[in-house]
Amino acid sequence: MIVKELELTNIRSHTHSLVKFPLGKTLLEGDIGSGKSSVLIGIEFALFGLGSDSGSSLLKIGTDSGEVRMTFEVNGSEYQVTRKLQRKGGRIQQTDGELKTPSEALLLSPSELKEKVLEALEFNEAPDPKAQSWIYRYAVYTPQEEMKSILALVPEQRLQILRRAFRVEDYKIAATNADEAVRSIRGEAQKQDGIATGMEELRSDVQKLQADEEKHKTELTRLEDAETAEEEQVRLLKAEKEDLQKREVSLQSIKAETEYYERLMADATKDANELGDEIAALNGSLRDLEAAMARADIERPSPIDSLAELKRRERALEAKAKKLIELKAATEAKLVDYESIIKNGVCPVCDRAAEAHDFESKRERKDAERNHLVEALASLDEEVESLKVKIELGESYKDAVKEAARQRAERSKLKAEIEKKEQSKRKFEKRAAFANNALQQLGKQLDELNGLAKEKGETDKRLARAEETLRASRERLARTRGLLESVQKRQTEIAIEIIAKEEASNKSKRLREHEIWLEDYFVPTVRVIEKSVLATINQEFDSLFKRWFGILVNDPDKEVGVDEGFTPVVTQGGYEQDVRYLSGGERTSVAFAYRLALNVLAQRVSVGMKPNLLILDEPTDGFSKEQLGMVREVLDDVGCPQTIIVSHDKELESLADQIFIVEKAGSESAVRVS
Repeated sequence: MIVKELELTNIRSHTHSLVKFPLGKTLLEGDIGSGKSSVLIGIEFALFGLGSDSGSSLLKIGTDSGEVRMTFEVNGSEYQVTRKLQRKGGRIQQTDGELKTPSEALLLSPSELKEKVLEALEFNEAPDPKAQSWIYRYAVYTPQEEMKSILALVPEQRLQILRRAFRVEDYKIAATNADEAVRSIRGEAQKQDGIATGMEELRSDVQKLQADEEKHKTELTRLEDAETAEEEQVRLLKAEKEDLQKREVSLQSIKAETEYYERLMADATKDANELGDEIAALNGSLRDLEAAMARADIERPSPIDSLAELKRRERALEAKAKKLIELKAATEAKLVDYESIIKNGVCPVCDRAAEAHDFESKRERKDAERNHLVEALASLDEEVESLKVKIELGESYKDAVKEAARQRAERSKLKAEIEKKEQSKRKFEKRAAFANNALQQLGKQLDELNGLAKEKGETDKRLARAEETLRASRERLARTRGLLESVQKRQTEIAIEIIAKEEASNKSKRLREHEIWLEDYFVPTVRVIEKSVLATINQEFDSLFKRWFGILVNDPDKEVGVDEGFTPVVTQGGYEQDVRYLSGGERTSVAFAYRLALNVLAQRVSVGMKPNLLILDEPTDGFSKEQLGMVREVLDDVGCPQTIIVSHDKELESLADQIFIVEKAGSESAVRVS
């Protein structure tokens, strides 16, 4: 894997930083706390997610979202991965991320994204989203706090870590799993032996069941023959009953026909009688009506104008009378004014003085005018009263004419209804006579129907007895079949059980063979291979460790190596020296050489891992200037195409092909090219 570009947005102290990594040796230089290690943490987060870390350790304080985007290359193919952090409800969580491959762009959950990245890197490990990649930690990236920590571990704990790093642990796991498999196989074989017991008893049971089966088959044949004879008897009786039913059906129509004619005669007689009563009532009403018409004497009044003309003249006279009343009221009002002027000498309208003698003649004329109007009104009243009498006579005559017309129409209606009902009555009388004749002819056929019912009853009894006999036979037959089926089913069950026991016996034999092979051959062989592989790795590890320590510490009298448990051993002048008592630079050299040997060998043994990237975090803490000068020689000897070093030591600038300066102003970190 080669890292090509890393972009941090709101990650720890980086608001936004973009770093483009070249091949060769790259130095990330800056003061302590400037944000250098955050770049390395961002690379690991982009590839594998949070692991066991929390989102609060990465997301910049005071922000709600953050993002890491990284472009990297694997075997000539370029990938781009983007991981995101989001603050939700007081918690910081990973959200869906993106992965761009040479063929597609994918939107994935955090766990899916880690799985796809492991596939691209060809790292053979489980995609647990809550764990770091152990291959990456042992073969690529050594965090600062872990550089020397492995030297301080107790030997057994260190050996377990190295066994895992070198994949030697797989042999131990295989042997342990094989031991567990042996125990499981032994238990399963015992279980199968238990299943296989009792086969001879089952074979004896089968012989007894076969004898019972033959007995039930003989009884079944006898019962089936009896059932066939009884079924034939039932069939014949059913045919006889069916014939009687057909005859009964044909005669039942006669009974139904008789009932029909009885109802017809009764209904026709009843309807004829009811119509006779209705006709008598209608004739009485007709006689009463004709008597009333004879008593009525309608005489037309003397020639007179039409009723409408009379009413028109009445309205005209009333209008004329209304006008005369209005004139009379006006005249009387004037007379009152004249009387007031004559009496008071003042005009009641304008309050001016007036001569009384000037109004005497006016008063006389108005008085004569009023008398004339009174006479005219009296004459009009007489004429209106005369018209009202004439109108009343006209209205009476009109009503009498209408009533006479209604009575004539009523008489015609009564006569028509009487004639209609008489016709209906005659029709019902004929229908009753017809029904009576039909009933007399059907009487003989009803006698035959009564005899048929008795014969059918006897047949039904015989059929019921035959069916009961057949039912009992079938019950016996069903019981026998049930017994036979039970015997056959039990034979089948025992046969299956015998087969299962035979299979269990065979399986037990095979399991015993597997147990012997695993216990006597496989496990011892795996343990021998494990020791051989671990010894080979130990030799190569010792060689690399010595070589790189010798480059860093130019002291021919001081040597290093590892024992069988990979514990570093330092000797000086032929005497073993405790690592804790070495100088700071010497301890760092031991740790540096030890971690490089671990990185290189872990890369070699890891499936899919190629030695093309190495990341070191503050690897030279405590080195002298002379040792710092030797770091390039060691890294050249390691031979990784891309090495990324994080350090605050400016002395390392000389070994770097590219330098990035990481600076922090306030709470903001920034990365720039030197």
